[in-house]
Amino acid sequence: MEAREATAGEVRIRPLRREEIPAIAAAVVEMSAAQFENRWREQEIGLRELLVAERDGALVGTVSICEKERPPCSIHLFALEVAPPLRGQGIGRSIIDQVIAEGRRRGRERVYLDVRVDNRARRLYQRVGFRRVGGPFLNTWWLFGADGSRQRVEEVAVRMIRRLNAGGSALPPPPAGLPRPAGDP
Repeated sequence: MEAREATAGEVRIRPLRREEIPAIAAAVVEMSAAQFENRWREQEIGLRELLVAERDGALVGTVSICEKERPPCSIHLFALEVAPPLRGQGIGRSIIDQVIAEGRRRGRERVYLDVRVDNRARRLYQRVGFRRVGGPFLNTWWLFGADGSRQRVEEVAVRMIRRLNAGGSALPPPPAGLPRPAGDP
């Protein structure tokens, strides 16, 4: 991620610093510091880039990204969380917009995410140009508790993709009357 100065009230995403783990865990109360420590370890072995959202010097959310070659030339956007009292203020959208911009900067062809079928954020993803591809599937991940426990989470999810192009916008729909190729959002 390229760092840049933010204006007052603007949300900026940047790499998390290890010493900020307690602060981001306090802001995103659904995730423990142990969860963020595990994400840090995953970052150290190359499974993710762990980013935080900052507004006016305060940590207000987090997101992870990972460059993927399956699907080809993609960035996987995942683990997007906003501090509960700040939800509905455009922070999530700003994070998504910045990940899309980062995908373009890196020359990627698409950004994709997997989202629980009952997650209200699906509407936001659709508004910013993500389209569902394929059917529901079982997504699994580990939830690390503050007490050292570890719980396997299984949830039904769908994949959503936002295609990028050199012009910087989602690809336009096909002309009227032409069907989309199978699997094309």
